[in-house]
Amino acid sequence: MALTSPSSPLSEQREGVTSRLAKSPLLFSQRGFRGEADGEAIGRPTARPDLNEPEYRPKGWLRLLQTLLFLLVLPYCLGVIAFGMAWGVVGERLWVVALLVNFVPFYFLPAFVLLPLALILRARRAALLLIPLMVAALILYSGYFIPRTTAPPDPAWSLRIIALNVSDSRHPMERIEAWLREQSADVVILSEIPRPLEATAPRMADMYPFFAAQNRLNAVAVLSRYPIIAEEGFIYRETGYSHFPRVTLLVGDQEISLIATSLAAPFRVQGRIPLPDVRSHLINGAWDMLWGYDDDTRETEISQIIQWVDASTIPVIIAGDMNLVERSSDYQRLSSRLVDSYRDAATGFGFTYPALEAFGLPSGLPALMRIDYVWHTRDLVTLDANYGEYVGSDHLPVMATIGGY
Repeated sequence: MALTSPSSPLSEQREGVTSRLAKSPLLFSQRGFRGEADGEAIGRPTARPDLNEPEYRPKGWLRLLQTLLFLLVLPYCLGVIAFGMAWGVVGERLWVVALLVNFVPFYFLPAFVLLPLALILRARRAALLLIPLMVAALILYSGYFIPRTTAPPDPAWSLRIIALNVSDSRHPMERIEAWLREQSADVVILSEIPRPLEATAPRMADMYPFFAAQNRLNAVAVLSRYPIIAEEGFIYRETGYSHFPRVTLLVGDQEISLIATSLAAPFRVQGRIPLPDVRSHLINGAWDMLWGYDDDTRETEISQIIQWVDASTIPVIIAGDMNLVERSSDYQRLSSRLVDSYRDAATGFGFTYPALEAFGLPSGLPALMRIDYVWHTRDLVTLDANYGEYVGSDHLPVMATIGGY
């Protein structure tokens, strides 16, 4: 006869607890309590995953893309940094640096494409290189897109000014004249006109009874609704001709000094390395600019203009083709004394050259730099400013309304 020991109340209680735990959806492990249903930790935190484990490593193709992107970004960033250091140390005294200054906005464009790509690919090294360039771009150019918040008070008088390099090699005068009639400007500055103005002005004498022009091809001219009471710089000189003739306008009882500009292009007649004529104005011009960049003549002209501005006892307006970009040292010299009407009243880059349609490219392509301006002294005010549509020249027209009190 088998003998069995009776169960004690304590052992029965222990067996009941064990049975209930077995049926519970919660399991206890060395990492803590876990819900069997959803695996969610409810006790001590689970151990952090080891990112070096195979399941956490980037896949092979992703690592390859990250590496290729880094190899692309590294020389790009180093190149921009090297240019910035050279610009800061030697400035525009070195012709190569002076040339590269003309294209500064475009050095940041790749960063706006590469940084999002780096974030998508989780390429941390490439992203860390690109972020400083993005910050620099925002510092330099974000202000270009912030509109003026306060309108100037109503002036006692105003002048609507249009300046256009008509490009004598294209002879688009009939088209330009038709466009000017639609604009109803008070003063028009034309540079590189293809023939003496006497052959053009009579057709517009009903709009502009007063005019002054250099008596030569590739000349500068001023057309005005208001009387021109003095003029200077419209004649040949022994050393060439003036790129900046000056007139004095009488607007009501206010005299205004107007300087019409077509400053020297910053390159030599022939590049340091000659290029055989390929019968392309765009290619030849780009080559001569690349290998023959030289802004010494323009710098001298800017110095002369500044002297006239400093000596003037009446308000001064300067308008026309100036062959300089906004980041150049010559621009900074002018902006220390004058107001750039476009930057004062408009937004965006305002590029005016080259109008690529003039070279046979599709319409609607943007220009690449801003070299045409309307400036004025600080005793005047910009009411509005903009640039115009393509009218047949390789430059876009610029326009501004300037007021005085």
